[in-house]
Amino acid sequence: MTFLLRAALVIGVLSYLAATRQGATPPAVDTAQLRATVERTTQGLAHLATALPPEARAEALRIGSEALSSRITGHATSADTLSASDRLPPWRGTGETR
Repeated sequence: MTFLLRAALVIGVLSYLAATRQGATPPAVDTAQLRATVERTTQGLAHLATALPPEARAEALRIGSEALSSRITGHATSADTLSASDRLPPWRGTGETR
């Protein structure tokens, strides 16, 4: 989803810069229409969040807060799901080196 938003932003900026380079004035932004679009999108997302079961909503909030905190702090969260016992299965020996 963020890829699509970034792509739309880059395409919009490049289109704006291309229009200004060619001497054409880009069309003015209708702020009322933009505000209405943002409000409709926000209402749609709020409706979607209330339609989720409580467990899914809690999990989505947890994942979102982890992603936000890792982006703010700059620390990447590990996607590793292995425990210490998973790293030393019995068929690989005792883990001793000779």
